[in-house]
Amino acid sequence: LRTPLLLLGLWVVLAPTQCSQGRPSWRYISSEVVIPTKELHHSKAVRAAGWLSYSLRFGGQRHVLHMRRKRLFWPGQLVMMTQDDQGALQVDYPFVPLDCYYLGYLEDVPLSMVTVDTCYGGLEGILKVDDLAYEIKPLKDSQRFEHIISQIVADTNAIGPMSSLGHKAERYPLFSDQNPSAASRVSSKIYASHIGAMKGCLMSAHSIYTLYNNVSQCAQYLVHLGSMIDAMFRSLNMRYYIGLLIIYNVREPTDMNNYKVPGGPFANDYARNIHKHYLPYPGIIVKRDGPHEVNFKPELYTLCGNRNLIFLGQLSRHYLLLSIIASNQIGTTFGLWLDTVECVCQRRATCIMYRYPVLTDSFSNCSFQHTAHVLNNNIQLCLFQERGQLVYSNSSLTTIRCGNSVVENEEQCDCGTFKQCYSNTCCESDCRFSPGSICNRETCCTNCTQAPAGTLCRPIQNICDLPEYCMGKDTNCPSDFYLQDGTPCTEDGYCYEGNCTDRSMHCKEIFGEGALSAPDVCYSINKKGHRFGHCKVTIGFAPQRCADADVMCGRLQCVNVTHLPRLQEHVGFHHSIIGESLCFGVGAHRGTESTDVGAVRSGTPCGGGKFCLKGFCNATLAAIDYNCPPSKCNYRGVCNNNRNCHCHVGWDPPLCINSGAGGSVDSGPAPRRRRSVRAGGMSLVYLRVVFGRSLALIAALLFGVAMNDQAIRPASVPGGPGPSS
Repeated sequence: LRTPLLLLGLWVVLAPTQCSQGRPSWRYISSEVVIPTKELHHSKAVRAAGWLSYSLRFGGQRHVLHMRRKRLFWPGQLVMMTQDDQGALQVDYPFVPLDCYYLGYLEDVPLSMVTVDTCYGGLEGILKVDDLAYEIKPLKDSQRFEHIISQIVADTNAIGPMSSLGHKAERYPLFSDQNPSAASRVSSKIYASHIGAMKGCLMSAHSIYTLYNNVSQCAQYLVHLGSMIDAMFRSLNMRYYIGLLIIYNVREPTDMNNYKVPGGPFANDYARNIHKHYLPYPGIIVKRDGPHEVNFKPELYTLCGNRNLIFLGQLSRHYLLLSIIASNQIGTTFGLWLDTVECVCQRRATCIMYRYPVLTDSFSNCSFQHTAHVLNNNIQLCLFQERGQLVYSNSSLTTIRCGNSVVENEEQCDCGTFKQCYSNTCCESDCRFSPGSICNRETCCTNCTQAPAGTLCRPIQNICDLPEYCMGKDTNCPSDFYLQDGTPCTEDGYCYEGNCTDRSMHCKEIFGEGALSAPDVCYSINKKGHRFGHCKVTIGFAPQRCADADVMCGRLQCVNVTHLPRLQEHVGFHHSIIGESLCFGVGAHRGTESTDVGAVRSGTPCGGGKFCLKGFCNATLAAIDYNCPPSKCNYRGVCNNNRNCHCHVGWDPPLCINSGAGGSVDSGPAPRRRRSVRAGGMSLVYLRVVFGRSLALIAALLFGVAMNDQAIRPASVPGGPGPSS
């Protein structure tokens, strides 16, 4: 039971967060102490792997939270920078947890949202139940896993009015002059695109740092803000990753009261020293005393450029409110404009792109429509570049640590978490080899030591590939080798960079047995310049149509397809009637990290003594320079891409003259087929006993047969009748 004294203590804890000059624009209207109970099963039936579930009672009823871990930081690296004594930026290494952020929902509450982290011994974050917003955080020094859950309310003008987008030419650059509400309506349930990824830069002005006077706590504040932004953009099928954290902990880098972008002092500093080197999209600087959003207006369609800086005024507001403002302004830089009265979002009274969004977490159906127009016009292409493509010059020690399953710096091995290390006999939890071990998970590591020579470590992948074997001297498999370019693989194809260039074989790999290469007329689709017909794509996927000379080097076209294969997720196919042929092909997509199997492979002949190279028919067959006649390897092997002999089993490299195991000097020796068996002393005794008893049994059987034959042989009777005359 809660006592008045406990409530008074809660008010003392919560009061500092709502103090502001004048009347606060937000407040807690209720607070409860709850003890979340971990549920063993996801939902009411089947347990799902990777999910956490907690049961707790608040708002007058019991709720079950279902959450799944999410990746919040840009894949591969997180750079964090602070200032040195002179105010210059430097890479810093405070502790920033990486793998304790969760996104989920409340059971039986449609379109509810749970965004919490478990980084500091409890649940901390935001719960959205329709238009109600709750904050949950651990009760300090509690011994019973107690938490405080408080309902947040905000005035209508706590956010906004959001700055309008200006005159009509600025507002509707991609649309006709008709009323946008009269355009086709897009459902607000699911936006069917491929995931776009923003690499965000979150910056704390010195005025924000003074609220904490602690770099780690200030970083935690920025991470909470970024986690909420990520949760909101998921409804648009986009992800917000934190790639760069900057904390101005000594002084402001320049005049922070000029909010002009571009041209302002801080905007120029950001473009010159931050965006140029780290390429974030977008950059957000949080200031304590402004600007209010009515005084700052980001530019449309600037998300992928160096003018994507957003000034965010804290003004004593909760980070939930700031995340809504940030999402609205990021949406503007992406190309979304403010919602009109016709725009709606499911189970929410207001939407993120409203002029007064208040406490919401949802984009409207109008925002979905605007997103589709932006993506179809290939404007924000940076959202679809490969994650990890941009490499920082400095990497942060927040990702270089023992226990992340990646061997880094001075580590000998890395077995992962304590639970994973418990079952690993080769590697200790301190990232050192266990006594007597020299390897852990390397491809040529067996029982914590080097695998014997001849152990297969990389099998053949296709007709043009070669196997690799362990050398017996190293724990890593040799490099990947394949047949020399120009080696025949079928009657119509040859090997090139490890693949067979036979178009019909390529069609069979995709559509199954019976599929054949299409006639030339089908390849005219490559002049269209869409995802099913093109020769190349630009960064972010903008298909480029093929020139007449290159149509045979775009997307592969097949005929005689009798059934459709199981393709990778998000990969589609087309079937088109062109001329008298029913042509089939596989499309390419932006934003997917799947392998593109539908492009004509480099090395494929395209006519006139030329072959395809990266989508163009401009490479000559003479450049392949195939020089491996059968006599080079004495008719007992083939040549690899190093132009060395890979001998058949039974012949030794390098020239396959002498008998041996096979293989090559590059890919290791093949295993010897003859095997010896060592027998122990007891085994020999048992073998002798069995052999001796078997011989005795056989002798007894033969003796018995002989005696039986003698017993039944007929005998002659003396004095019997003689022969007749």
